Amino acid sequence: MQPDTLTPEQAREQLETARREAADARQLADELADRVRDGDIDVTADQLGTQRQLAELAELRIEAAERKLQAALAADREARAREVGDRVRALVADDSTVPLIDAVRAVMAAVDGLVHVAAERDAAIREVAAEGARVNDELGPDQANPWPSERFGFRAGTNPVGVTAMGQGRAYPISAGELLGTALAAALVGKSEVQRAAASKLTGIPEGVGNTVASVPGLADALRLTPEEWQTLDGRTRYEATAQGRRPLPQDTEG
Repeated sequence: MQPDTLTPEQAREQLETARREAADARQLADELADRVRDGDIDVTADQLGTQRQLAELAELRIEAAERKLQAALAADREARAREVGDRVRALVADDSTVPLIDAVRAVMAAVDGLVHVAAERDAAIREVAAEGARVNDELGPDQANPWPSERFGFRAGTNPVGVTAMGQGRAYPISAGELLGTALAAALVGKSEVQRAAASKLTGIPEGVGNTVASVPGLADALRLTPEEWQTLDGRTRYEATAQGRRPLPQDTEG
């Protein structure tokens, strides 16, 4: 901004001053005119003419002040636009999605770990529950005693799946999906916008995930499956992974 260019605040102050001076000049001219109308012979034509000229000059100064204000506003807009442009360019130049990608990978690893430990626990409980249910059947349950296995300190069933150690406690499978949903709900408490966005990715079409993957620089490469991982997937999973933009590149599968 040029040193002699007014700021919008300064220009507004000058405009207010010009308006006050114009109002004072008009009032004096009107008062002189009223005195003449009332018969005051001491008011001369020169006095009245001079005061009216001063009032007209004051009006012109209002116009000048208004133009200065418009110029100051325009200069201020341009200065702010240049400043924002500099900030945008600096932001884009310094922007890095690496922390985002690292965080996404960490979450995916944590989810994979949760699914794995839940599956291991689930399999162990189902195996023991099935064996316990068979043993209970072999022990000869009846209406009076449906759980002869209690004599050996346990109950076991497959519908629903679960086992009970008498006097100790019970164990039953817990869905990894329920645990993951619980973890997300707890982590996102009070963050309704994030909750809605996450839910839309989980319940929407796979292409919705692909759109986000494609929009974050570097994320597609980070999440792309290796040819070895791709070979382990069934048809449905391959379809979803392809829609998510995670299919291996053709050159990665050659040779």
